[in-house]
Order: sequence, then C-alpha cells, then structure tokens
Amino acid sequence: MSYRFSEQSGVVTVVFSGVMNFTVNVEFRELLATIIEKRPQRVVFDLSELTMIDSVGLGLLYIAQEDIAAVGAKLCLARPQGKVARLLELTEAAKTFEIIT
Repeated sequence: MSYRFSEQSGVVTVVFSGVMNFTVNVEFRELLATIIEKRPQRVVFDLSELTMIDSVGLGLLYIAQEDIAAVGAKLCLARPQGKVARLLELTEAAKTFEIIT
C-alpha cells in the first residue's frame, strides 16, 4: 500500500493505492496517528486506486472510523472500485461509513 496525503481547510484527504492487508498494519496506524494529531473536521479516504483489501484492511478502516470519531471528525470513504467496492457492499460497510461513489 502507498498513499498520498493532503490537508486543506480542515479536511484531510488520503488517496490509497495498491493492497491494504495485514502487512500495512503498522504503517496505517502511524498514518492514523498523524491524522488525529491534525484534529481535522473531516477525513476522506479515497479508495479509487486501491486494488484489493482483505479483512484486516477492512478492520483498519473500522479502527480509523472509531479513532477519527473520537476527536469529533467524520470519516468518509470515497470512490471504491472493483473488489474493494464489492467487499464494502458484502460487509454492509455503508451502515457504518459514509461512502461516496
């Protein structure tokens, strides 16, 4: 997994690419800590370039949701594609996340 990070007017956007699985656990949690430190109003995880996510990767998104909500910010998942979109659909992630297609 790789990512591009930007911040503008209280909105943090992270564009993920590649694969989000168990191997990215430490890197993802470090990124999450950086986001939390910035105290944004809104966080957008752009998943349009993410090619695959497994159950651990999905779990990381749920951890992010909880941690980001704990500081009063809102997390949104944007533009999931292919297998990533399908996994989010199958797990009914829209009940927890705002998903923008």
